[in-house]
Amino acid sequence: MSQAKLPKRRKGDQKKSHHFRSLQLLNAYRLIIAALLFSFNFVEITFIGRVQPGQFFFLLSSFYLAFSLACFLTSTKKLLKLKTQVHINVLVDVVSISLFTLMSGGISSGWGTLVLAPIAGASLLLPGQSALLFASYGAVALISQEFYGDISGLINDTSYSQTGLIGIALFATAFLAITLAKRVSESAALAEKRGFDLANLVQLNDHLINRIDSGIIVVDENDSIKLMNRSATNLLNVDHNNNDIKLKDISLELYHAHKMWLASTNINDRNKTYEITRANQSMLQARITKVGSRAEDKGSVIYLSDTSELNRHIQESKLASLGRLTASIAHEIRNPLGAISHASQLLDESEDISKDNKRLANIIHDQSNRLNKIIESILRLSRKESINLDLINLNKWLNKFIEEFSEFNQLTDNWYSLELKENNFSVFSDSNYLHQVLWNLCTNAIKYANKNNDKPIVTLHGYTNSTTNTSYLDIIDNGPGVPAKEQEKLFEPFYTTSNSGTGLGLFISRELCLSTGGDLTYSTIQNGGSCFRIRFADSSQL
Repeated sequence: MSQAKLPKRRKGDQKKSHHFRSLQLLNAYRLIIAALLFSFNFVEITFIGRVQPGQFFFLLSSFYLAFSLACFLTSTKKLLKLKTQVHINVLVDVVSISLFTLMSGGISSGWGTLVLAPIAGASLLLPGQSALLFASYGAVALISQEFYGDISGLINDTSYSQTGLIGIALFATAFLAITLAKRVSESAALAEKRGFDLANLVQLNDHLINRIDSGIIVVDENDSIKLMNRSATNLLNVDHNNNDIKLKDISLELYHAHKMWLASTNINDRNKTYEITRANQSMLQARITKVGSRAEDKGSVIYLSDTSELNRHIQESKLASLGRLTASIAHEIRNPLGAISHASQLLDESEDISKDNKRLANIIHDQSNRLNKIIESILRLSRKESINLDLINLNKWLNKFIEEFSEFNQLTDNWYSLELKENNFSVFSDSNYLHQVLWNLCTNAIKYANKNNDKPIVTLHGYTNSTTNTSYLDIIDNGPGVPAKEQEKLFEPFYTTSNSGTGLGLFISRELCLSTGGDLTYSTIQNGGSCFRIRFADSSQL
């Protein structure tokens, strides 16, 4: 899936935008209060039970409503700096609310508390010294209106103590706003740091996961894929840019395996490895584990590995061990073996040897040659050259091989039948390895063929599976075939049904096919005969 991207650092812009949104909310609150005060001009009630609204109240409420509307539009359009807007708003608020309080009968009317909201909001927007300045504005304005009302006679029942308490409340609000703003700022800085740390961790995790050779798929309880690395997309031949995909959309076998794993309660079933068949008929191994350790965690992690790649590593390890073994014992075996073979030849050439002893000397010579062939085969396998996969035109290559094989074994042209489904049939393989494998298979076919039959001894049938786009070459003979009980041991080393064979030919042939990314399998023919099938490397995996 798509890789994680680090967020760009735009701390100043984000903070400024957040403050302007807060200012818009404060201006919306002011606009509602101003509209409510203006509406009192049109109702027949005594305003707060003390003063009847008059000309001055109408002018003041109209001004405050217009000012509130202008503030809202200014904050929305960001026409002035934030600090300038806040200071102007607070000054107009405390003066206007103090005048409304004076007209309503003083601080005892309760309208003086309206100044708390704008000062608290302004203190949050501009914490620090500005917050204390705003509190001073409000306290001075309320005390001034109370004092003026007392000396002018507009207020009959003054309450300086209540005014002082509201002033203290304003400073307490300012201090609280300063504390809250500081903590919010610290929390925002910490959250931003955690955000970048998390983004870095996600990017690092994504980088590491995509560098892993094994496929990794993370799915939720609804079988929706939340994460899939590049190895998994390559193994399953899925578009890695598709961010909205279900598990069943990429592999029904994998989907059913996941459902079986979810339904299983036995620990052995939970640790089970599932085999998944790909479109090219190669196998994948899938292991499933739970995401998280909590009971409420419902996700699963699916690990995919290519069995052909595993087999290749196993073969390389096996051949490396075999090479070290043969290198250490070749000298120890071949020297005495050569002496034994030479002695048997001398005995055979002796005129004094009896007929029975001569037969024994021949047996020693034959078995020495057989043992030497075994050593030569093992050495040839362990000393194999580096793999060189090329695109081989099988039409031309097979015709050249048949000509060489016919000449070497002195065969007539009717020993084979060549059947290729395509005029330009090309495969990926190593030419030297393919030559060795095909030579061995054709030699066996000639050896076990029914030569009294008029049909060709060997049929070479090449084709491509249109569904999986995988190429094959079948080597079919007309011999008796291999009994079912012996087919399982057919590719095991040193297994042979012939007294003169080494039991390494088919083993080596299969090892060479596996090392090039292909395979060699055996099947019987319905009407008699054997079929050895070479599967060539899939070009999409190269």
